[in-house]
Amino acid sequence: MDGEKGVSEIRDIIRTSNSATTHALMELEERKLVERSSDTCRLTSKGKLMGVTLSKFMNSMDAVRLHREFWNKHSIGSIPTEFLMDINVFRDAYIVEATQDDLQRPHTTYSEMLDNATHLRTMLSSCLPRHTESLASFVETGGTAEFILTPDTYHVFLGDYGLMNLQELMDSDLLRIAFLPEKQELSYMISDKFFSMSLFKRDGVHSSETEILMGHGEEILQWGNRLFDYHWSLSSVLDSEALGSIRETPLPLED
Repeated sequence: MDGEKGVSEIRDIIRTSNSATTHALMELEERKLVERSSDTCRLTSKGKLMGVTLSKFMNSMDAVRLHREFWNKHSIGSIPTEFLMDINVFRDAYIVEATQDDLQRPHTTYSEMLDNATHLRTMLSSCLPRHTESLASFVETGGTAEFILTPDTYHVFLGDYGLMNLQELMDSDLLRIAFLPEKQELSYMISDKFFSMSLFKRDGVHSSETEILMGHGEEILQWGNRLFDYHWSLSSVLDSEALGSIRETPLPLED
C-alpha cells in the first residue's frame, strides 16, 4: 500500500523466509493482486482496492477489540449503522474512566480540553449542573457553540442556565440551539481539538459520570462532526424568541 517494494524488503517487514515470501507473492500474482518485475513488486488496481478494504477491516477489528469491554457494557442503538461502518476511527481512541480515588476524572478531563478549544458542538442526552456550568463558562469566555438538546435535557438545561442568558448569547451569534424530539442514548462533544462520547449502559443508565471515549485524530473529529450534522438535520433549530416554547409534555390531540 505504501508503494513498490523489493522482495527482500517484504521478507524483512513480515519477518519470514525467502521461500515463504516468494510463495506468497506467487499466489498473489496468480490472483492478479500483485505485479512483479525482476525483484520488485507492486499492487495491481484490484490489489489496491483489496488493500484499502482489508486495511479498514483490520482497523475496525482493532477498534472493537481494544475497547471491547466498553462496547459490551453500553448501548450503541443511537449510533446509525452507517456510522458504525466507520468504527475504525476509534482505533486510536482511549477511555477515561472514573476511579475510587478520582470520581470526577471523566468530567475533569473534558473540562480541561475545553480550555484549549474555540468552537464546540455537543449533543446532550443527560444534563447535570456541572455540565451546564462547564458549557456556560466556555461560551461566556468567548467560545462559540452549537447545542442539540433532547427531551431529557431541554428543560433541565434551560432551568440551570437561565432563559435570559441563553437568549442574549443566541442573539450575539455565540450560541445556536436545536431540539431533537427523539430520546437518545448517547452524548458527545466535538471541538477543534477533541471528540468525546458517552453512551447509556445496556440497562438504560447514562454513563457520563463513569466513562467517556475520547480521541484527537483527524478521522475521529470528522466522524464526530458528521454525526453531529446528522442529528442536527433531524432537529428543530430554535431562535431566541422560540427558546423555552417547547412543552414538557405534548398537548392532547384535538378531535
